[in-house]
Amino acid sequence: MSALRWFYQLSWKKIFGAGVTLLLLAAVPLSLKIANEQTRTRSQAALIHPSPEAVTVKFETPKGAPKIYLVDHFFGKAGDSVLIHGENLGGVHPQTAVYLGGQKIAEENLVTWTGSYIEFKVPQGAKSGPVRVDILGKTAEWPGTFFVTASGAEAEITLEKNSADPNTASLTLSGAFAAKDMLVWLLVINSESALKFSQTTAGITQFTTPLGRVYELKFSSVKNGLLAQISKPKDSQVGIARTEITLPDGTLFPAKSHPLSVSF
Repeated sequence: MSALRWFYQLSWKKIFGAGVTLLLLAAVPLSLKIANEQTRTRSQAALIHPSPEAVTVKFETPKGAPKIYLVDHFFGKAGDSVLIHGENLGGVHPQTAVYLGGQKIAEENLVTWTGSYIEFKVPQGAKSGPVRVDILGKTAEWPGTFFVTASGAEAEITLEKNSADPNTASLTLSGAFAAKDMLVWLLVINSESALKFSQTTAGITQFTTPLGRVYELKFSSVKNGLLAQISKPKDSQVGIARTEITLPDGTLFPAKSHPLSVSF
């Protein structure tokens, strides 16, 4: 997944401030470059700590219902590491559990678990589906699909910075076929000003999380090539946080993408 300069190091403690998150993002490598390459297989606790650590044994008593802000990344193979960022996640406890596609993650696949983030490895035989946590009888689910891939996806979305202007970039799609529509989330860190979009047919909405501002781009038809030109405020960071392509039969299809670490 490559180096994460940005919607993570997206390891985000509690309600991290955007500035702190950006610093973490800029400091630690994530290795999920593309779905058919080896992704993270070591602990990414380094997002917060200088070295990997074992599954946390200290239980942090939740102060409210669990919340999930981000699942990093949203696709991967068996053995790849996945980070859940949120709050009130508690820790390892007889009454806490993490699920991927309805399958409970066994303890041997847990890497780190704190009140604000959980890392686990995709188990063998895992299936694509939602990521969910059950904490002391309360549930939180990431509003997206984690795609378990084998040899990778044919479609790819890239966010390429303009060499002439470091504050602009092109969002581009390649390898898509017979697609009905597509959804893309862009996460913006350390910015109070809005992104500007041009040369796009997307319907754009936005919402704010403790990790940063999210822009949701919905495309009613999908074609290879330029999806949008994006301009960002100086000193902010923008990265791809989620993509989903819908086929004509309604099936969701993964599109590999440059992770949040490949930001502009």
